[in-house]
Amino acid sequence: MKRWIATALVSLAALFPSSAMAAQEGEGHGSWLGFLFFAINFLLFVFILVYFAGPPLRRFFSDRASTIHSNLAKSTKAFEEAEALAQAASQRIAALAGELAALKRDLEEETAFQLNRISELARSNSDRIRRDTEVTATALVGNAQRRVRENLAAAAAQLARGLIARHFQAVDQNRLLDGFMNRLGLEARR
Repeated sequence: MKRWIATALVSLAALFPSSAMAAQEGEGHGSWLGFLFFAINFLLFVFILVYFAGPPLRRFFSDRASTIHSNLAKSTKAFEEAEALAQAASQRIAALAGELAALKRDLEEETAFQLNRISELARSNSDRIRRDTEVTATALVGNAQRRVRENLAAAAAQLARGLIARHFQAVDQNRLLDGFMNRLGLEARR
């Protein structure tokens, strides 16, 4: 309790120096006693400040330092994780370049294969079409020749009928019949 009273009196003297100085008569021009009073007053103020504000300030700065250290540790860890992610991303990019080259090579090979296949199919189709055309042309020529022969035979028969009808006489008819009969007789004897 005594300590509390002493602390209260010192704080009052420190906070209200004019009441403590009221016992003096007039203000002098720089006395050593006034300077000593102000020095003691200042030292009491610093002591009270250190005594009462010191532990909370120490706690505040200690908490602040631990917060800064934990934030720094978290930041360092996040930076290391970011570097690891960046490294992994660069490795994936490098791997993607290789995969892209492999895909390009595969596509080129597949394209070349498909082009060769299409070229072979086109050649075989053109050969088949050529053969079909030759067969069709041969058939058309044969059909046309047959029709020409039939037309020529029909025209020759018609001309022969006309000639026979105009120039055929009874003597010619007898001669043809005799020749026919002779041939039949010869055929029958064989």
